[in-house]
Amino acid sequence: MAQLIKLQDYISRYEMDVFQYPRQFIELKKEKWSKTKEAYEQGRLEKKDEKEIEPEENPRQGLKRLFFRFKDKEKHEKERSIENETAPPETIQEVKQNFLDQLISFQLKWASTTLQEKSFLDRTYQKDEKLKFFLQRFPDTYFIMYHPVVKVRNATMESEIILIGPLGIEIIYYLYLPGAEKILPSSDHSWNALHKEGSSKVINPLLSLKRTETFVKSVLKTYGIDFPLRKVVLAPDLTFQSFQEPYDTDYVDKQRYEEWMYNKRNITSPLKHKQLKTSEALLKHCQTTSFKRPAWDTEGDSKEEG
Repeated sequence: MAQLIKLQDYISRYEMDVFQYPRQFIELKKEKWSKTKEAYEQGRLEKKDEKEIEPEENPRQGLKRLFFRFKDKEKHEKERSIENETAPPETIQEVKQNFLDQLISFQLKWASTTLQEKSFLDRTYQKDEKLKFFLQRFPDTYFIMYHPVVKVRNATMESEIILIGPLGIEIIYYLYLPGAEKILPSSDHSWNALHKEGSSKVINPLLSLKRTETFVKSVLKTYGIDFPLRKVVLAPDLTFQSFQEPYDTDYVDKQRYEEWMYNKRNITSPLKHKQLKTSEALLKHCQTTSFKRPAWDTEGDSKEEG
């Protein structure tokens, strides 16, 4: 499961220490999955409730308590609690999917709060299928910056999705056109989308990709970081027709999607120092809108870094 290190202009735990949290996430996820799988194999999973997910008190287990607890004093956190499933999972695949869905809530919390501050989280992100796709399809060693608001000179802009892997960066434009079957790329301001009943125009995705590329390259240059960078137009439901890919750009349609995803999921490389340095640099140039958490809101969280 990829790690959500930045969401829009929300404050993120990763911007506090990008060298600490990625490894903690991987360790906690591994531990939680081991316990979940064991409970399923022993027929105990359906008996679990929210209280049972909380580990026993231990001064050094604050962060683990956060991971297992999914408790918030705001009503919307209670409404979206995944512990309230009406029926227990029947197969190991269902258990895995429930587990990954549960982690979405955890990731959103890390992507919108720190011990001292928080951002107002739009509840629609809990059901955002595109965000879910990127988080659940990629390995733990990939970082996602999901449409971050970035600083460009004296202004800000919302960038495209930035995927930071152990071996390089990919700026991704997710092209979703309901009803369309084929897309005809061109160097013009717009592309043609072909439907059964005709055609329509769509703004050339390369325009937005190039703006984000300019931002990323400027940050890398500022910090003297040399890290491979590519642009991707990702359209898993479409077919690209009559095209020539520009330099450092990949058009991934439904014919190429499986291979592209296979290559991502089968990278065995661990987290890399240059990957972490790159992430740190990019996070420094993102906009953050947050407010100080009141004392009652931080109750129980003060030890979570232990």
